[in-house]
Amino acid sequence: MGKIIISLLFFTLIIFSCNEPNLPKQNGFLRIEFKEPYYSNHEEIDTPFNFYYNSNSTDLDQIGNNQFLFDYRDLNLSLNLSFYNIKTSQDIEKKVRDFYVILDTHTKKSNGVILREYDNHNKRIFGKLYEIKGDVASPVQFYLTDSLSNFISGSVNLKFKSNYDSIFPSIQYVKNDILVLFESINWNMK
Repeated sequence: MGKIIISLLFFTLIIFSCNEPNLPKQNGFLRIEFKEPYYSNHEEIDTPFNFYYNSNSTDLDQIGNNQFLFDYRDLNLSLNLSFYNIKTSQDIEKKVRDFYVILDTHTKKSNGVILREYDNHNKRIFGKLYEIKGDVASPVQFYLTDSLSNFISGSVNLKFKSNYDSIFPSIQYVKNDILVLFESINWNMK
């Protein structure tokens, strides 16, 4: 009889010890370590403008005389910047229209758009920055101009498909770098 009780106790222990309790799992949170920004001046004789950029978080490549690529490797995104020399007011209007065509392709898939306008009359810099909410390939689009002969357009591009909520802190980090670029840009008048 003792062997039967010990056997029953042993089987009961095995049965109940194998069942895990259904405890709720804790939420996991994405933690991104951002480097402290350090802004370096990009000033080249052959470029029509100079600006500050976050050299601590990005690699800057100049592609020809009119395009820059800021590679944020740790964040898996990049910032593309294109410069256009403008001859007439119709050229500026065309560049603005082209910008809005590209912007429209991204906003159609968005959950909303936040617009930030920029005006610095003393330095003759005018622009708009669009933050596009939602799961889009390019969550930030912007342009700057002096309304005379210079036009710059830029976009933040993801290197992978991601949820907006996951990349939101990275977008804000890069957006701050863009705002420093807005404040620091100077046209090289020739």
